[in-house]
Amino acid sequence: MTHPLPEAALEQYLDTLKLRGVSNKQLTTTRHFLRHLLSNLRDVSHDGQGYRAGADITLRNFPEEDQFRALIREFFPYWRGESTPTVIPQPVASPAIDNNLAKALTHMQADPWSQASLQKLELHAHQFRTLHRYGEELVKMGLEEANIQARMRLIKLLLYTMRDANPNTESYRTSVDQVLALLPSQDRWHVFVSLAREFFYFLANDQDAPSKLQRQLSTQELQSLFSA
Repeated sequence: MTHPLPEAALEQYLDTLKLRGVSNKQLTTTRHFLRHLLSNLRDVSHDGQGYRAGADITLRNFPEEDQFRALIREFFPYWRGESTPTVIPQPVASPAIDNNLAKALTHMQADPWSQASLQKLELHAHQFRTLHRYGEELVKMGLEEANIQARMRLIKLLLYTMRDANPNTESYRTSVDQVLALLPSQDRWHVFVSLAREFFYFLANDQDAPSKLQRQLSTQELQSLFSA
């Protein structure tokens, strides 16, 4: 796989944020943070493990805020060269229209919804159906509510992380790595890896998926991930 130059990956990600309507102040903060991250990624392996190592070093120099962890999660596919290049719409001459309507159209165009293809919508529908089936099987297994909710929250985060990726084993592993990058305590990584492993069978439409559920994952272990 050919990886993009760090500066090119950064600019592509910033272009995506601009399309979302992110403020200039937030763009400046994002650029500042990601430049620090990229400086810590210079000498690491170009994979999830190397990315986590660089992310850990970077986070030590910034406040404990969710926005920085979110940036790390979102920037990973850009750094890896797995994100579709952003197309910046060019201004075109158009008849004058009501200002409120113009704002609404601009907002719509910047929203990912307007760019969604039927294939992408079908993919998301499959993911949510799978998540629903997974939850039903957890209930049938007789797990306590807190355990079920913890599993569902973590798996939903995994699905959100891979929402725009091509559905295959490699993208699944990459998304797992991205979530692991959010967990600073390596001694807890095995808990999420086990959870991701059991859910994979559901996502793959394996008829034996319910038999892969791991009752031994305790509520305490799962909830410990949220306080990591």
